[in-house]
Amino acid sequence: MIKKVLWAAFLYFALAVLAVFLWSVSRTQTTTLYELVPSKKAQFVHQPQPSAPSTLKKINPQKPPLILYWGYPWHDKSSGAPEGQKIGICDTTYDRSRIVEADAIAFHYTTIRAEDLPWKYYRNPNQLFVWWSAEGPSVLRLDGIKLGGYDGFFNWTWTYRRDADVARNYGYRGHVINSVAKGKEVVDGLVAAKTDLAVWIVSGCDYTHGARLRMKYVKEMQEAGLNFTGYGKCFERPVPRTKDFPYPCEVIKNYKFYLSFENALHCTDYITEKFWDNALKSGAVPVVWGPKKEDILRVAPLDSFIFVEDFKSPKDLVEYLLYLDKNSAEYRKFFSWREDESMTDEKMIKLTKTKYPNLDVQMSLKNFCDKLLENNPTKVISSLKKEFWDSNPSECLMS
Repeated sequence: MIKKVLWAAFLYFALAVLAVFLWSVSRTQTTTLYELVPSKKAQFVHQPQPSAPSTLKKINPQKPPLILYWGYPWHDKSSGAPEGQKIGICDTTYDRSRIVEADAIAFHYTTIRAEDLPWKYYRNPNQLFVWWSAEGPSVLRLDGIKLGGYDGFFNWTWTYRRDADVARNYGYRGHVINSVAKGKEVVDGLVAAKTDLAVWIVSGCDYTHGARLRMKYVKEMQEAGLNFTGYGKCFERPVPRTKDFPYPCEVIKNYKFYLSFENALHCTDYITEKFWDNALKSGAVPVVWGPKKEDILRVAPLDSFIFVEDFKSPKDLVEYLLYLDKNSAEYRKFFSWREDESMTDEKMIKLTKTKYPNLDVQMSLKNFCDKLLENNPTKVISSLKKEFWDSNPSECLMS
């Protein structure tokens, strides 16, 4: 009888210990995977402060860093990189259940809202939270994005701007130089293929302040005698599709000039595929409206474009284009960067610095993975709105 009592007591004790253990494990998992902190401090949970940054953990060479995308841009799989596609040696995923493994979490601006704060998911001091956008302030405003609700939440920005923590730009001088055929015979063929004057592909007619301004300017160019071909929704003429559509577009190579007009005016470093793909890679000389000239000079091949604001009026610009149309030798000078078979990014940087000694020329850019591997001290972006939005010129922010 005594043995039975002792045995029952032991059994109850063992069950109690097991229950406590299971409760402890459950509680640990819960607080690890979800930071349920119902206060303003939830924005700063596990967040290093600017005055005392912590050093990122050293990357284990046996285990590549993991970048977690917090969702597909615009919730559209076709708009994001495929699952698992590497960036350098880094692995990537959209699987949120792997958040504990991630070295960095990239939030496209369409995948996070201010309502997501206080933050309820896992976060540790060695992870970087990265705000990601290839769009400028005008488009963000149209999408209803307000950047004031993320103070102290992000560590890095991943954008087209030169001052971003990670560059996610539309193009770069070195990439273009390396991606196109070069040499005298190549340029001979490019110039000989030109049968028409100018072309413009545009579908955003009046959706932003900048879009309205550019339409007005092009209309004035047309009135001054510019004969151009328009494609896209604004001209109700679809772009001819080729095997490699959208870029480079085969139809563009027949034109001497491409109207590389952005949807915003003077937005810092906002130079899109209109310049890089539609014009330079497709073999046309870009006529550029939108960015500041210095921003283009910092990143573009030297003497490769025509800048609208160099001319007093649309009429003066049209007269110059018509002059180049009749003077092949002068027109050809815009392809000098392609005519030199030995041209490299490094060589072009030296040439640009020689011509513009006071210009801060953009050097070769590092991708997301390369930046992670540097193991730099992290930081806190105290105001995303100030860093990305308010730092633009006033004309960029007009609606």
